[in-house]
Amino acid sequence: MALSTADSNKWLLLKEGHLEKQAPEVITSSDYRLNGSIRQRQRRLTGAQVAEMATKYEAGATVYELAAEFGCHRATVAERLKKAGIAMRLQPPEAVVTDSMESLHQSGLSYPEIGKQLGYSANTVRKYLRERQTVTNQGQSLCPAVRHIQ
Repeated sequence: MALSTADSNKWLLLKEGHLEKQAPEVITSSDYRLNGSIRQRQRRLTGAQVAEMATKYEAGATVYELAAEFGCHRATVAERLKKAGIAMRLQPPEAVVTDSMESLHQSGLSYPEIGKQLGYSANTVRKYLRERQTVTNQGQSLCPAVRHIQ
């Protein structure tokens, strides 16, 4: 393993006895190349910061915006919000909610009506009902007209 140019001359001088042992010098980026990115400094969030974070999240701020503002990782923000009892946005519906979607759809409600009632978009309702139908029908076509033809 080769030494960098910053240390190679010191090593020869030390080996020959011309240089006394000294405290290590501060390494500068010109002496060595960094391998990979530098990790972010760990931060401790206070209770007041978590409360402020929760307030801003409920007001519409994203996890990424809060992470940048408070100087921490987005996963840390999400974890602290969950511990504070805040329901995270853009989470898939649980099985119980999907069951409710299915029963409401069978009762004759449209996707937008179901979504409004359960707090999801019409597209989300449609997506999860189609996924459920695909699993239930095991490869049969989703379109009722096509099912009758087959």
